[in-house]
Amino acid sequence: MRDILAFALLLVVVCIVAMAISLKLPSPDGAIFAATILLSATIMALMISVDLGEGRINRVGDVMRLIEQRRSWRMTVPAYLLGWSLAAAMTVLIYRSLS
Repeated sequence: MRDILAFALLLVVVCIVAMAISLKLPSPDGAIFAATILLSATIMALMISVDLGEGRINRVGDVMRLIEQRRSWRMTVPAYLLGWSLAAAMTVLIYRSLS
């Protein structure tokens, strides 16, 4: 259970990064990236809570295993969306800082 709390803390850090991106990037880009990141992080947190309640998850390794093996599409899709959104936001931040 301690591992799950660490994973939840990681999602909170991701949300803080989303807010920083929203503040750093101009209005339409920052808002779109922040909304996408926050929405996918929220969905991931909800799916983790549902799976915790049903007893399918006991450790963080179970979460990663569900995503890697694509056994739970409810977890896989938001996880990939979260990763792609963070990668796109970082790419835009780096591009704008170099320009």
